[in-house]
Amino acid sequence: MTPIFFKRTFNITFYLLFLGSCGYILSFVITLLEKILETINFPPLNDLIILFENKLHLIAYASNWLSGALIFIALFLILIEWIQRLKNDSIWNYFKSIYQTINFRRFLRQDETSKSVISFDNQTTVTKVNPILKAFNQIVSKCIVDVRNDSVTVFIKFPRSQQAQKLLKDMEEHIKEEISSRNPDYYFSSPSRKGNTLWFKGTRR
Repeated sequence: MTPIFFKRTFNITFYLLFLGSCGYILSFVITLLEKILETINFPPLNDLIILFENKLHLIAYASNWLSGALIFIALFLILIEWIQRLKNDSIWNYFKSIYQTINFRRFLRQDETSKSVISFDNQTTVTKVNPILKAFNQIVSKCIVDVRNDSVTVFIKFPRSQQAQKLLKDMEEHIKEEISSRNPDYYFSSPSRKGNTLWFKGTRR
């Protein structure tokens, strides 16, 4: 099972679009702040205000430029994926892959927090984070579902800790049932492990 382009670029594309959007929002906020500073007329601080405006203008310009570059790279990766899909598959499966990847990550995610009572007198409770579930959630947040006309491939990176690995192992049947219900036209075989990754492979019936 060789790595596929969608698997390698999905998370990268998501982060590039997210950071690019945040950069544009930052630039917009800075522009608003510049306009507010332009309305301030206080002679003793005019030189300082002008200097501050110039700095903000440079930050907004750099943020715009960087955001544009990040989004351009993301769109370029998406374009490559679309071209490959048009040649060998379909664009619709690309959107199905995104949708199923997001929903599958939600399905795998475990509740990390637990509450415990410290005192019986005042019923004080504290919320604790389970480090095993936290590590597990970090791993499954990178899983990928790649839907094609003739196959569906599910990729899950194996956790490092033994406890998190056991949790994933115990979920294998539930995972297979979940992806089978989402893709009834495909037959899924037992998962196979290759290195530190777990693969579920489905072929069209």
